[in-house]
Amino acid sequence: MKSSWKRFHQPRFILFYPLGACFLLVGHVTEVTLRSGIALIIVGEAIRCWANGTIGQAKVNRGGSGRLITAGPYAFVRHPLYLGTFLIGSGFAFVIGNLWLGLAAAGCFIAAYRSKIAQEEKLLGEECGPEYSLYRASVPALVPMGFPYRRRLGRWSWSGVLASKEWKTVFWLIIFVILLYFWEETVQEREWFLDERFAFRLSLLILVLVIAIADGIFQLTQSRFKNGSHPSPRS
Repeated sequence: MKSSWKRFHQPRFILFYPLGACFLLVGHVTEVTLRSGIALIIVGEAIRCWANGTIGQAKVNRGGSGRLITAGPYAFVRHPLYLGTFLIGSGFAFVIGNLWLGLAAAGCFIAAYRSKIAQEEKLLGEECGPEYSLYRASVPALVPMGFPYRRRLGRWSWSGVLASKEWKTVFWLIIFVILLYFWEETVQEREWFLDERFAFRLSLLILVLVIAIADGIFQLTQSRFKNGSHPSPRS
């Protein structure tokens, strides 16, 4: 019970979920903003999968604790997971098409993750010492600049993606995008489910059902093959 209550104090519950509700109340989704926003969401999630596939490898090898990962997207920015999350949030803000809510979302992101980034970097500095100091001086935090970091440690793998449970983010992003599509079609455009694109809408509902089932199967499979290793703390 205590852990569940603690989860509700996380940034997504305090800031982003209420902001998402505001998006639906005052935003206006169009086919143009939906397609453009989806493109940005895909880019953001691709960065997250790249990052989690790299840092997640530390979760599936026994030597992961205290190891500084500098390969993959970590060669370009120190916190690619946060960069991917910001792009995903920007994509959803673009879908809604409200500039002020988009700026509010950006402000919430900065407020929610600024101290978290500082805490993680302090911990990494204590664990990795001069190695992290050199890395921090050479690689920007969130915005890629210049050439990638030369001394790259780590590698990407599907097992890393699975260990980080990033597939759950992919599943839920697909569901949220489908829900936004139905919001645009039914609530704003007044096009009902049985109208001319019935087959397409039915296929989307079937996809949501398949994703929900797959999520349950993946969760059950992972619960049977838990390992007790802990990764180096990263974003």
